Amino acid sequence: MGSYNPFRLILVSLLCLMIAVVLSTVNSSEDFYELLGIERDATTKDIRRAFKKIALSEHPDKNPDDPKAHEKFVKINRAYEVLKDDDLRKKYDRFGEEGLKEDGQGQWNRYESWQFYKTEFGLYDEDPEVVTLSKTDFEQSVFGEDIWLVNFYSPRCHHCHDLAPTWREFAKEMEGVIRIGAVNCWDDRPLCTQQGVQRFPSLIQYPSREHYNGARKLKDLVRHALRQVKATVHSIWTGNFKAVLLDPEKKDQPWVISYCTAEKEREGDSVGERLGCLDSDDTLKLAAILNKAVHVGSVDCIASKSLCEKLKIEESTVMYYPSGSKLQSKQKQMLEFDESKQIAKEVLRLLPALTTLTTEQLQLARENLKKKDPAQRPLVVYFITGSSEPDNELRKLPKLVPQFKVALFNCSTDATLCDQLYLTNHLPKVTFFRVGGEHEFHHGRSFAADIAAFARESFQSLVHVLDPSSFPSPVTDGQNIWLVDFFSPHCSPCLQLIPEIHKVAKQLGDVEFGTVDCTIHKEICSQQQIRSYPTMILFNNSKPHHSVGYMHSSQIMEFIEDILNPKVVTLDSDLFTTLIVQRSKDELWLVDFFAPWCGPCQQLAPEWRRVAKRLNGTARLGSVDCVEHQQLCSSQSVSGYPTIRAYPVGKTGSSMYSTYNGWFRNVQSLVGWAYQLLPSSVTIITKQNFRDKVLRSEDPWVVDFYAPWCGPCQAYMPNFEEIAKTMKDHVRAGKVDCQAHASICQQASITGYPSVRIYKGTTTKGYSQNWYGEGVQNIYPNFLIPHLKQKFPNKLQEFSTKTVKDEL
Repeated sequence: MGSYNPFRLILVSLLCLMIAVVLSTVNSSEDFYELLGIERDATTKDIRRAFKKIALSEHPDKNPDDPKAHEKFVKINRAYEVLKDDDLRKKYDRFGEEGLKEDGQGQWNRYESWQFYKTEFGLYDEDPEVVTLSKTDFEQSVFGEDIWLVNFYSPRCHHCHDLAPTWREFAKEMEGVIRIGAVNCWDDRPLCTQQGVQRFPSLIQYPSREHYNGARKLKDLVRHALRQVKATVHSIWTGNFKAVLLDPEKKDQPWVISYCTAEKEREGDSVGERLGCLDSDDTLKLAAILNKAVHVGSVDCIASKSLCEKLKIEESTVMYYPSGSKLQSKQKQMLEFDESKQIAKEVLRLLPALTTLTTEQLQLARENLKKKDPAQRPLVVYFITGSSEPDNELRKLPKLVPQFKVALFNCSTDATLCDQLYLTNHLPKVTFFRVGGEHEFHHGRSFAADIAAFARESFQSLVHVLDPSSFPSPVTDGQNIWLVDFFSPHCSPCLQLIPEIHKVAKQLGDVEFGTVDCTIHKEICSQQQIRSYPTMILFNNSKPHHSVGYMHSSQIMEFIEDILNPKVVTLDSDLFTTLIVQRSKDELWLVDFFAPWCGPCQQLAPEWRRVAKRLNGTARLGSVDCVEHQQLCSSQSVSGYPTIRAYPVGKTGSSMYSTYNGWFRNVQSLVGWAYQLLPSSVTIITKQNFRDKVLRSEDPWVVDFYAPWCGPCQAYMPNFEEIAKTMKDHVRAGKVDCQAHASICQQASITGYPSVRIYKGTTTKGYSQNWYGEGVQNIYPNFLIPHLKQKFPNKLQEFSTKTVKDEL
């Protein structure tokens, strides 16, 4: 039996206590989605609604007797602040709370009063006619074909609250005519700043970006909105009715015509009002709602009396004429409504219903498309189940996409066929079947105009819908290059990304494109370790390269180009020896040692590729996967990830290097760091030599005043190097670190970084120039180089001679 050791007992007790604390800490870390009671693919609006509901019940103001109320609500508020922000949410989804360490968290300890969440938070969230926009869906929504009027507001602004009831009424009145949106600038400050919003409320029209500065009464807003509508109302009279109605482009479409036969005087008003007919505003609204599927016209029966008599129109009325019918036809139908939305609703009901396909018809159509039968038109199918029916609004669709066949299929008649398409639990769903046999699903809004836009886009680009029968093979077999989008149809950035992928697919013929719906194919997404949506993976020779989050088409192109034509060299032990250890003395190498599982490493990867392109051979960049090449990293004493090292000019081997310790790992900071390691044409100016070298110099100088922590200064450094090299025979170039030599910058009245000053040289030896010198507004090479050449045209020979003498 061992002897009693009190110190050992204390040590064991402390160890147990530490383990308990760690376990407690781990267990106290709650999932942000669970805290808010939402799914991982929740939209921004879902997140805001869930948070508001919890805030109203859990806020410390409502729980004054709970000593832990503040602590609980801070956790809830933090979850909301992270998940509402697309960038922070992306980090959290991939790396958990570990990925948020570099983001300031002090703001998450602050929250608003209970009254704020009750009366001001989410001002328009419960109004179905007002679309609440955020940075995740703003651009994709407002820069399409629809006309938008967007209200940028702040919940702290009383004018915004005064406008809210009118804005809701305005949205109801203009439903189906134009789109009405709202942006909360309290939540989305960067978006509002980007859109030039300087006061609240600001009303901006899109896609033209025009500000509305008129009166904010309902009638004024409606009048302005109608002036933007591009729909056509055909004015019909005795002399033109045959030409208009028999026009080849119009005769095969239905008509709605408003006939006005009499007028009465309104009390207290000298303006005549027609009895029983639509006014010009309502007629225009009707034409906008029916959107090219039905022609809208108006007839003034006072001016065209003979026409109305011939048509036997005896009183004001609105008539519907089916496709192909004549005005005298018995098929016409009177519409006994006096409001444009009611009339539009009835007209849509009277349009022909979508054709319902049988299983045999659908299979035959798909087989003919696979055979690329030129007689077979691409197919747009609306899949439903049971007794459900598509909204009558979709009856416009055949007229909007006449080049496609539009049909309906009820999965209740053939569940097996719908199972094969993975549709059974995801109905209703619009599917586009293109020539060649491929199909694609529509995940956007179920309006005819949106479906038509999707069909046209899908027709022009080949994007494969992948499922267990087509993934992983042939995607990962290395035969072709594939870009695969792993997404959720409930995720706003995912829906924005799909049309951007279509744009790229139309341009790149040597890359295959596919999508995987992770709400259906969870096993595929789990195998590929998909932690957030959207995630794109480029499979190049079966090796996966990840990109997370929304991208513009140009950024997707850049991502593909970076992988297929890499500027960064992937290093193994042999290449490290050849390229780094045995490098020539005039080479600068920058190497990123990383681990694939490391969150900051994955964030660095796209920036590292951009650094390589910016340096463009001035320095060479490499990367080492320390999981795959563990022995190499161990031999180089790499102990943390990412580790960024520079192997300098003038040396060989790998023992001499500089490690990047900067706070920011972005392009600007890393390029600036690289240029500090390269041979420079710029003289370093200090407090000790500024007066003698610059102010008392007979030679002209151009000086860059900068701060090492300033991102724009780091970005500008390569530009100043270009100026220094190009102008080396005209002027001397120097730089001053204003953090290390604050007194110089203070005397030179430097108020911002980077600042560039020109010192033309003293004309009398021993005399000093003014500290301020000459300020420069445009500091970039395309302006500054010609400016210096013009300012000092005769310095070349004199400067060169003097330089030689100085060197001797």
